[in-house]
Amino acid sequence: MAFRDCEEFIAALNAHGARYLVVGAHAVAFHARPRPTKDLHMLIDPRPGNARRLQAALREFFAGADLGYSVEDVIDPRWMIQLGVAPARIGLISEMPGLASFKMARRKRVCAPFGSLQAHYIGLDELIRAEKGVRRLQDRPDLRILERARGGTQPTCRFTRCRGTKRRGWTHNGTRLGTDDG
Repeated sequence: MAFRDCEEFIAALNAHGARYLVVGAHAVAFHARPRPTKDLHMLIDPRPGNARRLQAALREFFAGADLGYSVEDVIDPRWMIQLGVAPARIGLISEMPGLASFKMARRKRVCAPFGSLQAHYIGLDELIRAEKGVRRLQDRPDLRILERARGGTQPTCRFTRCRGTKRRGWTHNGTRLGTDDG
């Protein structure tokens, strides 16, 4: 499954109104810094109505094939549905340690591009809570990066007037990158 497949899966979720949040390495990349990953993890709303919308999106994504997942399978927090194989896999989970509920996490979601379409990413504070709750050794570097991003040390780009001149220019953390006059 290539990146295009991930986009097509998100498009199917969006088309069927399924509620989901992009979590894991893709969310870390969105909020702070990209890093290599073998999969796209998505937290899904564990309510039965949403599970049925997810089933419809799965059927559309797999050209009408029924994968055999029941509503109970989809919402069971002990299960992870994996589509494809690493290095390009999609993992669907209905619960994450550290988060009170999907509903609470969804309230602070961020809608932003995933490739050429809009996706729903878990918010930065909720992602930090989830990373702390998972407690995996490989997530510690992500947690440090996310906490730095939350603390305001994340690089930002803005348009400002350059000191000592009447010309304006683009700056990146105070470093002048160029001007607006060509």
